[in-house]
Order: sequence, then structure tokens, then C-alpha cells
Amino acid sequence: MPSVSGPLDTYSSSTPESQPEDGLPTSEQALLTQSMDWQPSLDYQEVSIASLQPGPQYITLMGRIVNFYDAPKPSKRPKTAQGYVKIMVADDTGAMTVRLWYADINWGAKLRLGMLVSIWTVHVSHGSSESLGLAPRAAPLFTSMFPEGERHCHFMIHERSDDGTMFKQPFKAGNMPGLMTLEQFLDGGFHVDECKLMVCVKNIGARKNFTRNSGESSELITVGIFDDTAEATFTLYDSLCSSATTWIPSHTVLLIASPRFRTDRVSRLSLGANTQVHIDPDMADARFVRALSQRLSKKEHVNPPFPSEVFDVDTAETAVVRILFKLSEIDEFARSNPREKVMGYISVIIAGVHIVTNYKRNMLMGTECCGMPIFANSTTEKCRHCGKMSTLRINPRILGNIVDETGQIESGKLIFSNAAWEQLLGRTAEQLVSTPLEVLTYLEHRLMYLRLTLGFGLYLGDDDIGRLAIWTVKM
Repeated sequence: MPSVSGPLDTYSSSTPESQPEDGLPTSEQALLTQSMDWQPSLDYQEVSIASLQPGPQYITLMGRIVNFYDAPKPSKRPKTAQGYVKIMVADDTGAMTVRLWYADINWGAKLRLGMLVSIWTVHVSHGSSESLGLAPRAAPLFTSMFPEGERHCHFMIHERSDDGTMFKQPFKAGNMPGLMTLEQFLDGGFHVDECKLMVCVKNIGARKNFTRNSGESSELITVGIFDDTAEATFTLYDSLCSSATTWIPSHTVLLIASPRFRTDRVSRLSLGANTQVHIDPDMADARFVRALSQRLSKKEHVNPPFPSEVFDVDTAETAVVRILFKLSEIDEFARSNPREKVMGYISVIIAGVHIVTNYKRNMLMGTECCGMPIFANSTTEKCRHCGKMSTLRINPRILGNIVDETGQIESGKLIFSNAAWEQLLGRTAEQLVSTPLEVLTYLEHRLMYLRLTLGFGLYLGDDDIGRLAIWTVKM
């Protein structure tokens, strides 16, 4: 367990509320001061959530945040609570509810799903009636604390000391009744009590503002999720939106227990009072979903980079023996030798060119970021989700189907190196985006039905990508 003497773990940055003379926002200054000053003055017993019993007791425990809800209650009275955050904390044995009251520290803006936290409290109660809103059915035991006004209670976030290994086996790692596929859930499984889904993040949308029926302004973020049977969306609202900023498409796995569900044009999941969201659990099902997602993402990527580390282009260029393949022969080779690497040449005809169409659609260049495709008529573009600048490559869909006498390759399925694109188009990507429309039209007509010799490499490896990588183009 991280040391009690390391309370600086609680400090984290957030949107400034006001700027005092020392440079720290008021909320963060209060958090830092409270964390540095607090030291346990009582003998707290270290416990797990499953061993908790209602009643007064000096206890400390650790867990991860699996759900939370910010309920501000502004008050003009000095030194009184301005609201609370209702947090569901889980370890490997169970879950409990924490009602964390605050005055100067805006906890709702600092918390994220999956955060590792420590709690020191002096009383545990049982929320006997869910109608009172004290605790949800999924975590009936709760504690209420006001660290800014109670010296024997404390709440700590472990950001710097969290190595990502603690409390990653929820529901006793494997004993999970109610675990189902996403397809089963959508077909009626959402009626099952304590249903659970193991899904992977596919993409993360941009934050959107909307107005509730009450007239209040709120924000949401929509996360695409999927498993090997179906796809859906997972919507986060208000303070929960910040949790998605650390998730990685095609890598982050979510174990969602008892999600709220509704369907209109698409299937939408969200968090309810009893929902638990466990991020990247350490279990076999999670590893299976992540491996599946990474294979699919490589297959479906709109413009994957050329795998220069896989193929020795210089050796292939100067080889004494150069083999000319037909598309049917490549298909036969790949099926009979799925783990073998091959480099050679193919003689093909370009059956379609769509340079002008993609130029007019502002899709001459493309890439992916945060699981979402990015297109533009420029070599760099900002991701709408993370705000980072992404380097774009020439969109492979400017070429239509590639054919020879034995088969064809669908548009967009070839991976060209930068050198191959320059050899084919007679210009670099930077020059292409600045080329006038009249010249692009001429170039399109020039390439239509042109016979080419392409130097290719193919290696299915362990990922079964199934794409030819083009490293040279010879007219």
C-alpha cells in the first residue's frame, strides 16, 4: 500500500477557477495544503471492502473509482460544504459508496474512472433504502466524509504511485455471473440483473454541449465500444467526460457491470446508479478482447503507415533474382504459407482513379487518431478529440481497383510508401496538396488504365492484416 506520508499524490491539475498571488488556482491550493498538512492521528485498521461491517470504526482502505456523480449544493454560509461527489469505490472483493463533501476543493473536476484512491474514515453505514439515495444496490455500504472540516477523515488520489497493477481483478477474477457478449446484451440481456460486458474502446468522439429539459447546460462524450459480436456506443456525461481522455482506442478494455441502456437509431449505453466501470481488468477475457481489437484495427485502418521495419527494400531492389507474381499466385502463396514473408513484383492496371473526387471532398490526405479517421487537403490536421496535430499521408482511395489477368485488389487496400507515391504521382505529398485542380484532372486522366509494375511485400505474421505493401512503382 502506498505510504501515508506521501499525500502529494493527491495533487492534480485542472481548469483554473481563480488565480491567487502564489500562482495556484484556489481549489488546487486548498487541495495541496490539506494533503500536506494531514497526517493520521489515530490507529486506523487496514481492511478490504468485503470485510466491512456497519458501525463506528477507524478504518483505511484502498480501491479504484468505478462510478461517480457530482452533486453541487452551493451555499452562502462560510466554511460549509458546497456539494458532494457520490463515488463508488471497488477493490477485488467488492464495492462501497463514498459521499465526499467539499467546500474549496472541486473533487468532481479531479476524479476519473479507474483512479486508485485511499480512504480514511471513522464510520460505515448501510444504505437500507435505495429510494433515499444514500447508496445504490450494487454498493450498499457507505461512508460520508468532509475532509476539509473533519480532521479524522481523509481522501487521497494516488496518481504518481499508481503502477496500474492493484485491484485489477474485480468480481474475484473469473467468478462473474451475468457476463455476456454485446450481441446477447442487445438482444434482451439488458433485462438480466447484474449483467456484465467486456468490451474494447473503438473510437472516442469530441465533447458536445447540450441543454437538458431543465434548462441546464451539460456536456457529453460518446465512446464507440465493441466486442467480437456487435458494436454500440457508451455515453459519458458532465464530470465523467474527462475519464475518456486517457482511454486508447483499440487498446483500452472496459468491464461494464449493470449499464443503463436505451436504443433509438443506435444502441446507447450509459452509467446508472448501479453501474460499475472497470478499466483494463487483469483477466483472460480482457486480453482476448484487446487482441481481437488490435487485429481488427490494423485491418480497418483507413491509411496505415508503410511497415518499413518489416521489409528490406534495399536488398529487394538490388536482388539478382526478381520474381514477377500474378495476384492469384500471391493469394495461393499466402494461404499455403501464412507465416512466410515474400517480396516481389506484380504487373497491374489501374482500373479507376479518384484524385479529383477526393480533392473536392477535402479527402486527398488521411490518417487515424483516437480511433477516428481524419481527412483533409493538407499534410497536417488537428484531431478533434485530443487536439494534437496529426501527420496525414496520401489517401490510398485516390486509386480505384487494381487488376491483372487473374484478380483484383479493392480500392484503398494497398499500403504505399512515401517513395512509391512520389514515383507514381511525380510529386511529394506536400506538392500534391498545392497542385491546381486543372493539373490534378490531367494527372487523373494520365493514370487511368495505365499499366504499372509494383514492387510489393507481404507478411501476414501474427496479425493477418492481408494487405500488400508497395515499396516501388515502375512505369
